Amino acid sequence: MRRRSLLAGAALLCGLAPMRALQAAERLEPDEEALFMPGTARPTSDGRFEVDIHAWVYEPERRWGLNAAFARYLGLSLNKLSPAARLRFNQRTALFHAESEEGKVFDIDFDGSPARVSSPPSGANGRMDMRIVIDAPKASPSDEWLKFHAVTGPGELLHRFRGQALIVPAEGLSIISDIDDTIKRTQVRDRREMLLNTFARRFEAAPGMAAYYRALSQTPGTRFHYLSASPMQLYPALADFVRDAGFPTGSMHLRESTSWRTLIPGDQDSRAHKLGVIERLLADFPHRRFMLVGDSGESDPEIYGQVARTHPSRIDSIAIRDVTGESSAAERYATAFEGIDAARWQILPADRGPAPMQASR
Repeated sequence: MRRRSLLAGAALLCGLAPMRALQAAERLEPDEEALFMPGTARPTSDGRFEVDIHAWVYEPERRWGLNAAFARYLGLSLNKLSPAARLRFNQRTALFHAESEEGKVFDIDFDGSPARVSSPPSGANGRMDMRIVIDAPKASPSDEWLKFHAVTGPGELLHRFRGQALIVPAEGLSIISDIDDTIKRTQVRDRREMLLNTFARRFEAAPGMAAYYRALSQTPGTRFHYLSASPMQLYPALADFVRDAGFPTGSMHLRESTSWRTLIPGDQDSRAHKLGVIERLLADFPHRRFMLVGDSGESDPEIYGQVARTHPSRIDSIAIRDVTGESSAAERYATAFEGIDAARWQILPADRGPAPMQASR
């Protein structure tokens, strides 16, 4: 009897653990913020939406001493920068000073809908991820975005942080695109140039890629998913770049919020992040076709080749922007795309706009 009581007590405690976690969670304080990544929304068979929501909860901090030290590491003198360049540097580094907040919750309201849902508590890294099903909001059938905002307090303490999820039809073409050196000149292979291009210089679009993507976007049902191992602290700057450079908008899948120490991911971390996102998109949208676009600077050819061999019926085409000067006949590509029909992959020139590549189906 005693053993049964102990077991029952243990089971009760296990059942209460999530409840206690919720009870311990707190609403956002006035000095705390939530940053939403643009996720995806999938129409369900019963006319509703399954929505992925990804947020980072943090408290902004200002540690200007770190900025000065980082600038010195890059060989920059903040005092010698123009006001515009200094502002750019401060803006892009600001979220790396932030403190991730654990155990924070908020409600989410959807535009055009009476639906309100409560978030789970944020984790130790400030991340909050949830997948929910809601009734379809009142919106135009042509709308590509499901918009929402966080409600964090009543009355004068009301805080609203806006987010959105890309509505992805059941069928059509999804283009998964890398960012650095694929659509944005970053020079990842040169560490110092990469840091300068990321934090101190204006973002520069890769030649011809915006026009290429706009041409691809003309086919109804086409959606874009931007995938990068860049940390999510760079999301505001990257979102501005995608819009200002004329690229089609899309969902964005960045790496976890990180610190200065882990600013540059290891090869395996980057590979695991990209493979995980691609596999999730393939699973979430089983009837869509996919095109993978990357560059030759890191491991995109090898990652995309692996995905195409694993899912041969799902990957229509692969396009790799050449930033290493290798021809399509290079041994690297023969290995990366072994077993894949040569008509399904191409190397895009780095110095001019590529010709649109037609999906194979």
